[in-house]
Amino acid sequence: MIEDDGPRSTSHSRRVDPEQGSGSPEAIPPTGPIDPTGHSGEAGTAPTGGRLPQSEAGTAPTGGHLPPSEAGTAATRRVGSQRARSGTSGADAQGSQRARVSGLLGRSKRSGSGNATSAARAAQRIARRAVEKIVEDPSPTTQPIPIVAVLRGTPYSAPVQAAAKSEDEARMILDLAVDMGQMMLRAGASSQDVEVSVIATCTACGLSTAEVDLTSNSLTVHYTDPEGRMVTVMRVNREDSVHFAKLSAFHALVTDLVDGKIDYERARERLDAIRKQKRPYPEWLVDIAWGGLVAGVVNLVGGSLMSSLLGFFIAIANQRFGALLKRTGMPGFFITVIQATAITVLSMGAATLDVIARPQFLVAAGIILLLPTMALVSAVQDALTEFPLTASGRAISVGLTFSAIVAGIAAGIMIGRAAGLRTIEVILPGTGTQFLTTLLSLVAALLVAAGGAIGMQAQKRLIIPASLIGLAGFAVMVACLVAGVNGILTSFVSSTLVGLLARPVALRFGAPAIALVVPGIYPLLSGLSIFNAAFLIVQPEEAVGLAHGLSSLFTAVTVNAALAVGAVFGTYLATWMPYGQGRRAKAVDTAVDKAESMDSTSFDRNAPTGGEDRH
Repeated sequence: MIEDDGPRSTSHSRRVDPEQGSGSPEAIPPTGPIDPTGHSGEAGTAPTGGRLPQSEAGTAPTGGHLPPSEAGTAATRRVGSQRARSGTSGADAQGSQRARVSGLLGRSKRSGSGNATSAARAAQRIARRAVEKIVEDPSPTTQPIPIVAVLRGTPYSAPVQAAAKSEDEARMILDLAVDMGQMMLRAGASSQDVEVSVIATCTACGLSTAEVDLTSNSLTVHYTDPEGRMVTVMRVNREDSVHFAKLSAFHALVTDLVDGKIDYERARERLDAIRKQKRPYPEWLVDIAWGGLVAGVVNLVGGSLMSSLLGFFIAIANQRFGALLKRTGMPGFFITVIQATAITVLSMGAATLDVIARPQFLVAAGIILLLPTMALVSAVQDALTEFPLTASGRAISVGLTFSAIVAGIAAGIMIGRAAGLRTIEVILPGTGTQFLTTLLSLVAALLVAAGGAIGMQAQKRLIIPASLIGLAGFAVMVACLVAGVNGILTSFVSSTLVGLLARPVALRFGAPAIALVVPGIYPLLSGLSIFNAAFLIVQPEEAVGLAHGLSSLFTAVTVNAALAVGAVFGTYLATWMPYGQGRRAKAVDTAVDKAESMDSTSFDRNAPTGGEDRH
C-alpha cells in the first residue's frame, strides 16, 4: 500500500495488485521513473514503506506512460523493497539481474488473464531466487593461519598458551625470544630449529599472534597487542661458535616453557645461565678429539697404522695453526687454503722420508676437518624447509670452502714438486671391501663419530649415542659398497639411516637432532674423492684434461652433498614414527583449533560492517 505523506500533484495513485492483470498504463500516475528498488523519482512522493531519501530528491519524471517492459511494477516494487530492507548495495553491478526480473514479470502480465496469476507467482519465485543469489556471499571470510600450526610435527607441537599480554609484557617476552634465537644461531642451530623455538616461546608466553622472520643472520619478531600497538624486536648474529651443549640447554628450556612448567621470570633466569654456560670440554681435549677423528679416517680410507699416528699429530698442529691465523682477522677462505696447503706439503714430505708409503690417504683424512660439514647440512636443511635466502648464503659459503680446499691441495702439490718431494699418486675410489670389512675399520668409525661429538662440544651423555649412530651408518655404507651400489646413492642411504636414528634418540636425551646428525655422518665423509679431483685439476693438460678434473670435483662435491640430503631426509622420516612425533603429537590439533578459535573471535570483533569487503 502506498501511503500519502504529503501534498501530491493533480494525479492520484492507487494500489496495483500483482495478482490481477497488467491493467491500463493510465492507472499508474506519472510521478517519475520507477526505480528497481521501488522508489519514485519525484521529490515529495514517498516510496513503499517510507519517505524518499534526500539523496534521491529532485529526480523529476518526464511524464507519459510506462513502457510495456515495465508493466506490473508493483511486484517489482515488492522485490525492490525486500532488496532495500536487506541493506545490500551495488545496484549498478546488479542491474542486469533486475532487468531480467522485470522482463519476466512483464511477460507474465502479457500472457493473458487466464494464467496471469500463476505466471506472476512463478515470476516472483524466480525473482526472489535471483535476489537471494545476489545478496548471498558464498565465499567464507578468510583468516590467517595460526602461527601455532608451524609447530606441527616438532617437539613443541602443543604449547600451553597463556592469555594475551600488554605492550610492556610483550616487549619483555619478545626480548627473551630473540635473545634465545640469536644465541641458538651462534651455537650452530639450523634456521628451522631457531624459528620453531622462537614461535613456541612466544606462544607459550601469550603472544600467539607474533610473526617471526629469519633471514640469514638476522632475526625479527613482531607482535601487535590487543589495543593495536605494535612491537618489533630484531637481533643480528655476527659470528658462529659451535656449541651443541648450549643447543641441548635451549631445547630443554623451550620444552619446559611449552609444557607450562616454568613462567617468564624463570625462563629469563635460565636463559641468562645458558649465556654464561662454559664449554663441556677444554681446548686441549678438543684438539685430541679432532686428532683421533683424523686418525680414524686414515684407517677408514686404507692408510697404515703409521699414517694414522702421523695424521693424529698433523691434525692437532693444523688446528692450532688455524686458530692462530683466525686471531689475526684473516678471512676464513685464506685460512682454509693455507691449512690445506700445509697438510699436502707435510704429507708429501713424510712420503719423501719414507715414513709413510701413501701420502694421499693422509691428505684425504686431513682435509676432513676442513670440510664445511655443519654449513653443508644447514644449507640443505634450509633449502628444504623454505629458507631460500639463508640457504643461498650458506651454499655460497660451502662453495667457497670447497674451492679453498681444492686450491690449497693444488698449491701444496705444486710446492712439493718444486721442492723435489715425492709425487703423490692418484688412487681412484674402488669398492673398498679390502679395508672396510675389517673389525679395525668398525672401531675406527666409532672413534670418528665420538671425536666429532667432542669436537662439536656436545653433551657428555651424547658421545656414546653419537658413536653408535655413526657406526650404524658406516655399516650400511659398507653393505652398499659390497653390493655394488653407486657412490652417490650409497651416501644418501647411509646418511638417511643416521638421520632416522638421530632424531628420536636426541629427543630421548633432551637434545636437538643436529647434535647427533653431524657427528654421525663424519665416518661417511669422502675426503679421498676431493683429493683425487684436486690432483687431476693440477695435472698437465696433455696428461689429464681439465674437464676430467672438474667432472671429478663435481662428483666429489655431490657425494658429500648427498650425505646432507640423506641426513635431513632421515630426520623427516623420523617425524612419522610414533616416538618421533613426540608425546604431544595428538594435542597439536587441539592447540591449532584453540588458536583458530581465538583468532576467529578477535576477527569477528574487529570485522567491518555496512557491506564492506572482509577478505
